[in-house]
Amino acid sequence: MTTILDGRATTAVVMEEVAAEVEKLAGKGIVPGLALVLTGDDKYSARYVKLKKKRAEKIGMYAEFHHFEETTDKELLAFIEKLNADPKIHGIMVQLPLAKGLDELLAVDAILPEKDVDGLSPNTLGKVLMGEDCYLPAGIEAIMELLKRYDISPEGKHWLVAGGTNFLSKPLAAYIMNMKSRVTQAGAKCPHIPTLAKTADVICTEMFKKHAITADMVKDGVIIIDNGNNYEGKKVFGDVDPAVYEKASAYTPVPGGTGPMLIAMLLRNTVKAATKIA
Repeated sequence: MTTILDGRATTAVVMEEVAAEVEKLAGKGIVPGLALVLTGDDKYSARYVKLKKKRAEKIGMYAEFHHFEETTDKELLAFIEKLNADPKIHGIMVQLPLAKGLDELLAVDAILPEKDVDGLSPNTLGKVLMGEDCYLPAGIEAIMELLKRYDISPEGKHWLVAGGTNFLSKPLAAYIMNMKSRVTQAGAKCPHIPTLAKTADVICTEMFKKHAITADMVKDGVIIIDNGNNYEGKKVFGDVDPAVYEKASAYTPVPGGTGPMLIAMLLRNTVKAATKIA
């Protein structure tokens, strides 16, 4: 029987747990604080970041939303430094991609490691690679949390990570390297993916291509972690053809898989950051 890794149901449970931790901290006079920084004029990004603020405030956290439709690297870095020094802010998230012309590396590298709750800085990536403790990128947290909640071990398996972003696929491959597992990482356009997929126990996709993984490319019992976000009008499709589900032992649906988990993981990391000063 195939297991559906339900991100919506899991998110509801995680948010209840995070809310309980927020309440405990409130009893000590601590309110977890999250600063959300957005650049540019993309209305969808603005809507998403506002949703993060709303979710944080709903469970008793403090959240700030700072939107710079126009700014410079110098101004943005100065603002991040201000947030670094603000004692009521425990976590800083800079929404990527930044507005055109801004340097993403400079921005994420400016965030203090102890406030990098979205796990985006080069410092964090280095710690992930070396197996050191840090705040994992929300995408990795979401994947590992879903597997944990459904009693699926990530270890002892051959992973294929099909994608190459700095905020998910690369750090995920690094994270798996420190497990008792084998990992193969391939760029989204790698021509060898159809061959590599046939031997993988777990396929994690970030390919930006509708139904790029088809049933003939996978083996029976494969675990599918689909991070695809491919829009056609108002409908969203994953990187994996639904026909694959019939061969899978477990899979994340799109929508409703890892996506709903991302905000919950960000808020949980922020609460962890606040807990360290409790």
